[in-house]
This record gives sequence, C-alpha cells and structure tokens, in this order.
Amino acid sequence: MDNLSDDLLIDIWSRVPYKMAFRCKSISKRFFALISTPEFMSRSIYHHHTMLQHMKNNEEHEKEWYLNFVSKRKLLILFMPKIHHLSNPQNQLSLSFLGRKFDPKLDDVIRKKSVLYSRIVGCSNGLLLCKKTARGRVYHVCNPITKDWVQLPLPPPPLTGHNQRDRLCEGFVCEPYYHIQGNTNRVTFTRHRFRVVHFPLFDGTLSEFLSGITKSQFEMVVFSSETGQWSRKIVSCPKGFTQATVLVPAVAHGGKLYFVGKMGLLVYDPFSNDEECNTIDYPIHSPRYFPFTGHVGISCGNIRIAHVSRTFTSPVIESVSVWEMEQDSTSWSLLHVTSLPRQDLRDCIRDELQTGREGQILDMGLTVQAFHPYHGDVVFFQRAQCIFYGNLMTNQFETLGYGIHGFQTLQIISLDLPWWPTPVPSIT
Repeated sequence: MDNLSDDLLIDIWSRVPYKMAFRCKSISKRFFALISTPEFMSRSIYHHHTMLQHMKNNEEHEKEWYLNFVSKRKLLILFMPKIHHLSNPQNQLSLSFLGRKFDPKLDDVIRKKSVLYSRIVGCSNGLLLCKKTARGRVYHVCNPITKDWVQLPLPPPPLTGHNQRDRLCEGFVCEPYYHIQGNTNRVTFTRHRFRVVHFPLFDGTLSEFLSGITKSQFEMVVFSSETGQWSRKIVSCPKGFTQATVLVPAVAHGGKLYFVGKMGLLVYDPFSNDEECNTIDYPIHSPRYFPFTGHVGISCGNIRIAHVSRTFTSPVIESVSVWEMEQDSTSWSLLHVTSLPRQDLRDCIRDELQTGREGQILDMGLTVQAFHPYHGDVVFFQRAQCIFYGNLMTNQFETLGYGIHGFQTLQIISLDLPWWPTPVPSIT
C-alpha cells in the first residue's frame, strides 16, 4: 500500500461502500487524510451514481428492496441496500440514538392513545424529521445512517381555537448536499438548507371542518435552518385551497412541499417563494374521498398519485389507478388501471399484533402505502396488518410481511438514500 500513489488509493477506496471506507480511516493517518478529502467523496458519489444507472437497466437489480422495521409501528422500505450495507438485519436502521422516546421497545407497549407514540413526519434527501409524540412540539432532524441529529427550538404555541389544538399538517424539505453535472464526472457540493413547515388547521366550526373549509389566504409557520428560528408567513393561494379532514405529512420533491387537500394538492416553495402557493386538482371523479383512499409519493423522479376505487357489490371489486404529474405541473397522465386480487381479511390479521380489543379491526380494504422510486410499475399496499407488493404491469402480487394496524399507527415510508450521507446542517 505504501508504494501506491494517493490518486490510485482514492480510486480504489471510492469503489467500496462509504461506511466500509469510513471504518478504514483508522488504519493509518494517510488513509484518514485521503478518505476525508473532497476528491474521495466526489469519486465515490460518481462511481455509485454510475452503478445506479446500470441497476435501473437491470430487471433483477432495480426491483430489489429491503423492509426495515424501525419498530412495530415504523417501517422503512429501503432502496440501494447493497451499497449502504443495510441488507443485513444486524445493520438495519434504528432511531434509538434520538433518546428514550424512540426506543423501539416503547412502540411495542399497547397504549390507549396513538398520539403518545413517536413519529417520523418527513423525509428528504436522506434526512428524517422526527418528533417525540404525534402531537408534540419537540422535533429532531437526523441522518439515520450517520446518526447525526439536531433538535429544533420549540415552534410557536399552537392555536387554541375550535379544532385547532395542535392540529396541523407538517412538511420537511432539505436541499441536496451535492449535484452531478450532466454526463460528466464532476460533483459539486452545496451549502444545503432545510425547512420545516407547519400548516395549521383552518378556523371554523366542526360542521364546516367536516364539509371542507376553503381559503385563498392563510398562515404558514416556517423554520429556517439558516436563521435557526420559526417565522409566521401569510401565504396567498389565488385558486383557493380546501383542507382535508385527514391530516398527513407533506411530500417533498424538487425543493417544494405537496400538501394533500380535499380537492387537490397544494404546492408550496418555502425556499424561494414562501408567501405564495398554487394548487393542482386531482384527476379523479370524486376527489373528496382521495385523502382516505389515495396516496401521494415519488417514483421515477416525478410526483405520482394512486387511488383505490371499490364497487358496492358482493363481492367487492377493487382497482387501483396511478397518475403521474406532467412537466407543466398542472395536469396528470394516467399510467395504470389495474384490478386488485381479492384478499381474505382473516389472512391479513395476526393475533400477536392486536393492539386493541379482540377482533377490533377496521377493514378499509387495500390501501396504497408507497411507490418504488425507480420501478414505475411497483406499488406497496396494506390491508389490515398485511403488507403487499404489487407489480401493476404483470399483475403479480405478493405478501411481504405484517405490521401494526390502525389509523396512523403503522408508518410505511419509502426511503431513497443518496449515495453520500447528507450532513445535518447546523442551526444557529
């Protein structure tokens, strides 16, 4: 090794998974210095980026994923596992480094209120936004690979009006840590930033809330990693936005946040235009049911939505439709309409996972929980406690495993990890 040049050593080490390379820093001072250089980081990123392009063209590799149960109530669907060395169960991700509230053993305890459990409320470019309880105000931004984290200052006190006690939608978006310029091997690093957004529930009576409240101007509360502070923004929406009765975290894509509404998505850019937003209508006939029967996510680099429809006949017939947002960001193209196989509810329940009174299972049929980020035909479903894989092109459906059932109890998150771990930006 002593006879090898620095350039050759960097080229060798850039071809191994970065976690393995990091472990080799302790071999010698020379290795420590070489593996810490930006040149090593750039070559490692570009090499593994090239590998991904080959994986996408390989039918066997592009379909690979691994289920990572952070706990019985938190499931990550991990992609690019061989590069991150997470395919081994002993190397799977955990959030226990964030403290006692994130100990997986606490999620195994049966509690009467689901709001007492810790939650993952956002993911973007390899970072997660977590909080200690579903309705708590203590947030952590962390990298589950490096186990680096930062705790955010407490947000402003929640509104106390009717229907507004800690009732809000949340969003988290982080800029990429690096960019690969076109077909070149040049990698540039950026001073990346992140935003955490609170979208409070609109003020109104219970009847108005259930029927849907529409506003063209409303408040957002935004945390900036540069200032380390929360600030209130008055945001205008020319077309108006109707909040959904089901509050789910926003989807981050391209530096923007996509909030699920009753009639469409609200698109908000907290980096460059934090006082304006726009909406995109759903491409379905009965959009008011979409928050209950639909899913918003990312696949093949674009925003996609899936909607499960059911007949009211006996037996019930279910089908799933998938649309992709067009480049104009105002319209949708229909990609799939596929009939779903019938599933016996009894086969979707495991006694050891029961969390309530015996037999207390709310059967909502098959629901879409995640998209595959590279394979556009693959969708992940859940019915009761059973998790399914489905290829909408080949009509192949398989059972993958089981998890806790209930409203907002099992979190299924498609986690597409970047080639190099995103550092957690420091906050002042």
